[in-house]
Amino acid sequence: MMNYSQAIDYIHSHRAHSVDPGLHRIEALLGQLGNPQKGLLFLHIAGTNGKGSTATMLASVLQKAGYKTGLYTSPFIYDFRERFAVNGQIISREKLAELAEQVKTAADRLILAGMERPTEFEIVTAIGFLFFKDAGCDITVLEVGLGGRLDATNVIQAPLASVICSLSMDHTEFLGSTIESVAYEKAGIIKYGCPVVVYNRIPEEAYTVILGRCNDQKAHLIQGGEAEILSSDIKGNRFIYKGREYTVSLRGPHQVNNAITVIETLELIKDRFPYTEEDLKSGLKEAYIPSRLDCIHKDPCVFIDGGHNREGIDSLLRAMDTMEELKDPVIIFAMMRDKPYQYAVQRLALRARAFLAVEPPLPRAVKAYDLKNMADLFCDDCTACSSYEEAARLAKEKGGTVLVAGSLYMAGEMAMELKKLV
Repeated sequence: MMNYSQAIDYIHSHRAHSVDPGLHRIEALLGQLGNPQKGLLFLHIAGTNGKGSTATMLASVLQKAGYKTGLYTSPFIYDFRERFAVNGQIISREKLAELAEQVKTAADRLILAGMERPTEFEIVTAIGFLFFKDAGCDITVLEVGLGGRLDATNVIQAPLASVICSLSMDHTEFLGSTIESVAYEKAGIIKYGCPVVVYNRIPEEAYTVILGRCNDQKAHLIQGGEAEILSSDIKGNRFIYKGREYTVSLRGPHQVNNAITVIETLELIKDRFPYTEEDLKSGLKEAYIPSRLDCIHKDPCVFIDGGHNREGIDSLLRAMDTMEELKDPVIIFAMMRDKPYQYAVQRLALRARAFLAVEPPLPRAVKAYDLKNMADLFCDDCTACSSYEEAARLAKEKGGTVLVAGSLYMAGEMAMELKKLV
């Protein structure tokens, strides 16, 4: 029997993506495991940005309403087990090891029969389905990993609703180089006769693609309207939607639009999963997800944000415009080479009192020295740091607000280094 460390090693021993994209491996694997997904009810969440926040808010409200609610998200920030939660409690080490053993046994059997090795995400998704089935979840909020059409989560039958969050250009090597191709891949989660909720500010070209898919699949499409934002600050957002006032503790005005997607989705399933207005209000207010403009310390303020594409950076900039605490920060920054790092450096360095470049230990990471050289054009105080520890120490010495930005890969470790000093 595996222990927890062995389970994690096993999971990470599989490659991130397959050279042969498709659902055939996950279908075969789940078949060996008794198809645990077939006994579950899902809300299926896709999108470029905001799907983690949207999924978390949905789960929070459903839990408040008294339903045993599963939540499957990625990536993790502090602990791998964050990816699987039931009623806000992440999976135990013992349960993860137990389920990883089951999946390994099934995968080994298929490999012996000649099947290609499953990917890491396929292994993780199979563990998730087993966990949510064993927990007896009433409903599971299932976040897509990448894309939608060929994502391992898309093995499920028709969910209660398919949800498509904000769309923009990202992962173009897998999803295509136009917004229409991205929308096509995301719309792949739409099933026949299954209602669809789409983000209220989706590009028109993307909306057209999604509407076409809905028409083909006889799927009713709902798009949220606009809200009146009353305030957007370090406490979160207060807004009025359809005549009712709500509070979202997640920061940044973009979270209001995610909340609208949540409200419309829950309204759609209210006959099946009833809830009160108080459940909705308290669930939205109490929802929390790390590293989404997360304030981990006050006086001085330390913010952690994982936005890593153009839309994510733009959302961060809009939040900086609305929050006094984010004026003139010391910025600790890293980004991967396949992300718009030049765009991000220019816009963030212009607002930085000091710019500290770091380099996550990944081949895809932009060199800290290259980031520093770019930032020199826009900020007078730039440093290429050799470690997270050095970046945290320098930020502490400079004083004032600290903003960690550009990559979820460093968010957890950078947050832990800063917590040691503040």
